[in-house]
Amino acid sequence: MKKNTICLEAARERNRLKIGVCRPDEVIWHYEELPAPMGQIDARCVSLAEALNNASRKGFGGSREFEGLRSEGRMLCDELLTRDLKEKLRNADAEYLILKLDDRLVHIPWELICIDHEFLCQRFNMGRLVSTRQKIGENTPRSLKKPLNIWILANPGGDLAVAASEGLRIFQDMARMNEDEDVVSPSLDAEITPDEIRVRMTNYDMVHFAGHADYKTRQDPNGLGQSGWRLAGGDFTVHDIDKMAGSAAMPAFVFSNACQSARTEEWEWKGTAGEGSFGLANAFLRAGVKHYLGTFWEIMDEPGGQFAHEFYDLLSTGMPVGKAVREARRNLMEKHGPDTCWASYILYGDPRVSYFGGNETLGKTETPLEPSITRTRATRGTFFNYSLNTAKLKEVWHWTAAILVIITLTVGILAGVYHMKGGEQHRQIEIRRILMAQAEKRQKKTEALFGELIRTAPLSYPSTDGGPLTLAMIFDSRASLSDRKKENLAAFAIQSQLIAHSRFKVLERKSFDVVLQELIWEGPAELNLLMPKLLLFLEVHEDEEGSLLLMRLVDKTTGVVIDNLFETLADDMPVFAQKTQLADDLLKILAAHYPLIGEISEINGEEIRLNVGDDAGVKMGQWFKVVGKSVFLKVVSVEMETCVVKIAKGRSSRLEKGCRVEAISL
Repeated sequence: MKKNTICLEAARERNRLKIGVCRPDEVIWHYEELPAPMGQIDARCVSLAEALNNASRKGFGGSREFEGLRSEGRMLCDELLTRDLKEKLRNADAEYLILKLDDRLVHIPWELICIDHEFLCQRFNMGRLVSTRQKIGENTPRSLKKPLNIWILANPGGDLAVAASEGLRIFQDMARMNEDEDVVSPSLDAEITPDEIRVRMTNYDMVHFAGHADYKTRQDPNGLGQSGWRLAGGDFTVHDIDKMAGSAAMPAFVFSNACQSARTEEWEWKGTAGEGSFGLANAFLRAGVKHYLGTFWEIMDEPGGQFAHEFYDLLSTGMPVGKAVREARRNLMEKHGPDTCWASYILYGDPRVSYFGGNETLGKTETPLEPSITRTRATRGTFFNYSLNTAKLKEVWHWTAAILVIITLTVGILAGVYHMKGGEQHRQIEIRRILMAQAEKRQKKTEALFGELIRTAPLSYPSTDGGPLTLAMIFDSRASLSDRKKENLAAFAIQSQLIAHSRFKVLERKSFDVVLQELIWEGPAELNLLMPKLLLFLEVHEDEEGSLLLMRLVDKTTGVVIDNLFETLADDMPVFAQKTQLADDLLKILAAHYPLIGEISEINGEEIRLNVGDDAGVKMGQWFKVVGKSVFLKVVSVEMETCVVKIAKGRSSRLEKGCRVEAISL
């Protein structure tokens, strides 16, 4: 692993830097000393963060901001690195880059140094190690034993619904990974106090926070000591974290997914007794946390939540923490384009550590074994132990020619397979593009039909709170079933699955655009037909290579395309026999975006009754979360209009009649 890792070490003495690049196992290495205009660098860091904060507050962070970030990254590169250092980083074959910084350089976004067109955090799996003059808590090192205990603290301020959704999604993912192990504790929309966090935090190996954070500078009236997590009943500040130092083993990993949660000024310690920490990262690290992940500037809700989901999804596979951060950046950039959220994250700690996999390779050199040739005699005039005579040489050349022929054929076959795969991939991309274009065209036509119909009669849409969810399907119904038109067959297969899940009510049994056209022709004064909340457009592409089905799910009330799902139709079995495969992902997306909502209608001792039942789609064993409380319920019996649940997680003292509940899936 060491040969796969390089270190960038930097220390500051007044306005000069001592900086060098080396391998972790090198006994001696070269560093360079160069003047650094720290006043200009500090001002650049502040202006960079504030410019990106302003972009986030206005709800954008697109191409313009991305190019500005790249320009600042190049200027930082020129200020902090010599030509030789740039070349070393440009040509490095390492996967990991460890930043070894002193406490006067932590406020600089080294991860955003841009060489050529690429930031360091794109090129390497990165993590920070910091030397400081501050006192560090002498906590007992935390002993990590699997399964790891995880605390998810999401939306404790009660004013950021997206953070609660982020926490719920991570809880579901981690709970599935741990199966029956009760090791993931969610506190979602919970009214929690700073003291409760201090008491509970040391019980966990990992802590994830999703919510608002406050960042205070020395110029703020309250100073740096008031930076912290924002709660409904008072903030959890760096002073609270400082008090925890030395009392018990802290979590090994803390992910503070909040605005500016890793931003800091330089840790300018003056030797004053009782002097506190400089921001959240400094406080957690001093208290004993081994890995801290946070943000340098304010982030937008949706991409921030997506980054967290991607990160934990990768981390849970055993991927080292630094690599999971880098891959999550890459995935976020692919999905959100030039949005700058992906670049905001900063990791403190060794990036090579894996929390869900083995770390046996850490600290080992990756020295390839040298092939050895054992000879019985070492004599001049021999060639691989063959005497130099004509017969032996002819035999060698025959074998060499045969091997070359085999290698040539193998390379040719592999090249052919590669080009075939490349051609097939291009074909699939083009087919998907065509299906998307067809679905979009059909969607616009349907919207026009709705617009024409609404001029003759008012439309109303049902609520998604409780009761069935209405959905209409739109597909090519011009061909009869006798023609084996696959849109028809796929539609009936999917409809059967939706109907089997009584939460979803399918309107009509034919393409809904035909129904709309018929209504327009009739010109009704009022509509007796229940209007759909959701539209599902189906498109099928058929050729000699097989059939591909597109399901485009659209929220009719908002016009938002929720998802485009692609499923391959097997030609060697009936379409209806593939109904489970066709509808499985669709049902999961519907459940995630439109969960069943109800309320507690009765509490009688241990028996808790909800106002939703079989007619709304409630199933035995289903889970509900009490909105605004960290209480989870499990269904033990179902009636037509009600169901009985028991508490699976949380305290019954926090429940009362009228509490809203939301169905979740594990």
